[in-house]
Amino acid sequence: MRTAILTDSSTGLTPAEAKKLGVKLLALPLLIGQKTYFEGQDLADEELFSLAEQTKESINIAPVSLELIAEAMQELAQAGYETVICIHLSNGITGLDDNLRSYAALKERALEVKIFDSHTTGAAQAQMVRYAAKLALLEKSPAQIILALEELRAKTQTIVIDNIKNLKKTGYVSNGTPAFSNALLHLKTLLEFTDDGKLAVLDTGMRMKKVYQKVLEQIAQADPTELQLMLMYDVGSSELADKWLERFKQDLPTATFTVARLKPSIRVHTGEKSLLISWIYA
Repeated sequence: MRTAILTDSSTGLTPAEAKKLGVKLLALPLLIGQKTYFEGQDLADEELFSLAEQTKESINIAPVSLELIAEAMQELAQAGYETVICIHLSNGITGLDDNLRSYAALKERALEVKIFDSHTTGAAQAQMVRYAAKLALLEKSPAQIILALEELRAKTQTIVIDNIKNLKKTGYVSNGTPAFSNALLHLKTLLEFTDDGKLAVLDTGMRMKKVYQKVLEQIAQADPTELQLMLMYDVGSSELADKWLERFKQDLPTATFTVARLKPSIRVHTGEKSLLISWIYA
């Protein structure tokens, strides 16, 4: 039985890398004004950011249609796959999970569909996809791949440092913790993806120098001797990412590090001044 891996463009995987891995990449539809652009296909990320700035329009994310999902599934079936494992960004910040489940429930569908919620997004989700693609290449069964992904997900954590403005607008903060932000005082809100994929406030009203220590405490709960740390930044947080990377290298000398720019589909929720920090241990 051939098993395909499908994921979405919030991972930051390029079409070239996805093709090399044998992964089907579902481009997320982004709206600027009334026009739709598919992430990573129609415009480069920088071009998309520039267009939004020029038009003074916000970037919004649109639902992935059942027609688009069905088209991707049909292409996989025609390529000889019998089952697909869909590894998507956290259900806490997207409706993609619902649309994938709607397709999976159809009586007439191109192939068997297994859905796996990454409970994260961006670089951490990309690592899950790479792992699943490797296992699929080794001809592991869908059940074996999903079990391995569940084990990896349990060792993965993502924290968002944000002023919560965008997240309040999109309504994706799950708990009722009061959030306070004051740009003049440079206060930040610390959020985490919970075990069920929701985005919840971990702490709020924090000055930046205390945020780093709080994040380090969270990381220390894992195994710092075998740690992969991933930072994702945007235009308003690039300097912070550079500073923190140097501090992390001193405080976590055995860890490995990757740094990447936030995808537009993530910025929709977190804003251009946010910083995502993910880690996977052992």
